Amino acid sequence: MLYGTQIKLRPLVIDDVTDEYIKWMNDYEVVKYTESRFKQHTRESIMEFVNNANNKKTHTFAIIANDYNKHIGNIKIGNINWISRNGDIGLIIGRKEYYGRGIATEAIRLVTQYAFEQLNLNKVRCGIYAPNIGSIKAFQKAGWEIYLTKPKMYLFEDEYVDCLYLRKINNIRENG
Repeated sequence: MLYGTQIKLRPLVIDDVTDEYIKWMNDYEVVKYTESRFKQHTRESIMEFVNNANNKKTHTFAIIANDYNKHIGNIKIGNINWISRNGDIGLIIGRKEYYGRGIATEAIRLVTQYAFEQLNLNKVRCGIYAPNIGSIKAFQKAGWEIYLTKPKMYLFEDEYVDCLYLRKINNIRENG
């Protein structure tokens, strides 16, 4: 378990698959900046995702709000390359009443610390659609930097948008 001031992170488990979780994944406002927006999610598809959410190359956490001890989203480190010691971070906040509270930034900080201190990764990265200003700011507030922009990478709401790639390098490994 990883503890923050507003949230805690724990491994995502099958008991997290609730009607509310399925509803998030079918809510366009929640998934619009993700590739998940292209499919209809069912209890079975979410259960399949959760059953594969934690393995050698992926560590997926439920984001639990401290105020009500509720599952409000997920964050994962995926595509872990153990030779080059890097991986990708992705997150989703499903409960909209938690938007704008710094929850994403706190989750990013916690999972980045876990990636560096527990998994001993050298670098973590993510790709974000340029219109997703909230996520870009959350990663930047967590100390990440934009290192690459791929112009007109994704079709989003009938127009092609840039993809911004952000990263954080493990300074302990770099300086140690």
